[in-house]
Amino acid sequence: MPQKNDDLAALEAFLVNNPELENLESLLSQINIFEVLGAVRQEIRHSEFLAYLMNPQENHGLGDYFVRRFLQAVVSEGVYEKLPFTGIDLDIWDLSDLEVRREWRGIDICLLSSRLELVVNIENKIGSGEHSNQLTRYRQIIQHEFPLWKKLSIFLTPEGEMPTDDRYFWISYQSICKIIEDIVTAREASLEPDVLSMMEHYTRMLRRHIVSGSEIEALCQRI
Repeated sequence: MPQKNDDLAALEAFLVNNPELENLESLLSQINIFEVLGAVRQEIRHSEFLAYLMNPQENHGLGDYFVRRFLQAVVSEGVYEKLPFTGIDLDIWDLSDLEVRREWRGIDICLLSSRLELVVNIENKIGSGEHSNQLTRYRQIIQHEFPLWKKLSIFLTPEGEMPTDDRYFWISYQSICKIIEDIVTAREASLEPDVLSMMEHYTRMLRRHIVSGSEIEALCQRI
């Protein structure tokens, strides 16, 4: 019987009984609602989902817990002297009156609390960069509309890129992913199954396509 050539033997050894390859195929074959809807690289879809989680009046059952954790993550990375409030303030404040606006004056997400006289503007970037001096323009809009309020401007990107306007604070989608995963673990017993499933689908999609250091990326490197 003729011997297999070395290349064919190596390919067969790679394909047959390779647990890491099987694991990769399993991960890639999992149905994900955000992938099905084509939302992976659509900034507007990410902004809509995050705005939903940030809104205490929505039906997710989180109240202001997600938005509080989000703002705490931003504050923890910020320069203390530049911050209009501290992490301690966020522990004390009641954010239940928060109003969440989408695409108001071109701003991706705007958070408003009349009770606290607080306004937060968030610029979200997935597949594009800054343009037309937009960060400064949005910050100036906020300053004009709410001159006496506490203000926080946030730049959200996959890897936590530095904003061109140094009055912005930055946060990465890696941090977003970690916040949601922690909430799923901590609130598994109290949240509705549909809400948990939706959050799990979102973080799985982020780790597949948006953030670095995913399980799929690590598997591919090993393979």
